[in-house]
Amino acid sequence: GGSGTVFDGGAEESTNFELGVRHEPLPGASLQAAYFRNDYSNLIAVGSIAGGSTPLSEGEALFEGVELSALAEHESGVFGRLAYTWLPTADQETPFRNVATGAVTGGSAAGNRQPYAPAHILTAAAGYGVGPFRGEIEAQYVGEQYSDFANTEAAGANGQTGLIDAYTVWNASLNYQLQPKRTTLFLTAKNLADETYIVDRTRGIQVGMPRLVQVGMRYAF
Repeated sequence: GGSGTVFDGGAEESTNFELGVRHEPLPGASLQAAYFRNDYSNLIAVGSIAGGSTPLSEGEALFEGVELSALAEHESGVFGRLAYTWLPTADQETPFRNVATGAVTGGSAAGNRQPYAPAHILTAAAGYGVGPFRGEIEAQYVGEQYSDFANTEAAGANGQTGLIDAYTVWNASLNYQLQPKRTTLFLTAKNLADETYIVDRTRGIQVGMPRLVQVGMRYAF
């Protein structure tokens, strides 16, 4: 038979603030910038679920950063886009505690960085589109991040703790629109370099998706 744990977790509560601006310096070009501050009086966070442990913890946390994006498209068909998130603040403001027992979750302490909160995330793409054809290549960068509340840097034997290194994944896509325009042939490739990288340690080491190539046809009804 199975077993389970019953707990009474508190409601997740936060005060959120965001301020942004938009600008179009040239025809076909746009810029956006936003500052955000998310102050959690109670944040529900996922912990390790290995070994039958309760996977939820709660505590106070503060996230503060900036989001930037840009898009430009030339009449020749060349285009580019950029999206960047800078998260310098992702603090545990109080020790996070197990929602079932109230015990401090492994090494959590005020001032530690929240796990799974990289300081830098960047997506950049460039491409060309003319007539029915559109193709682009994209790079996705995710900065290093902690995988536990104690901010452990050395990898643990069970894979559930340790710093998750930064990684970059390259993707590409080709689209050709048939007549009538509701039909599109496509070719997409994700993780072109077949890079092996860690994305999660909650259940032990989980790696990202290997190279994936898809060919197909879309029809819009």
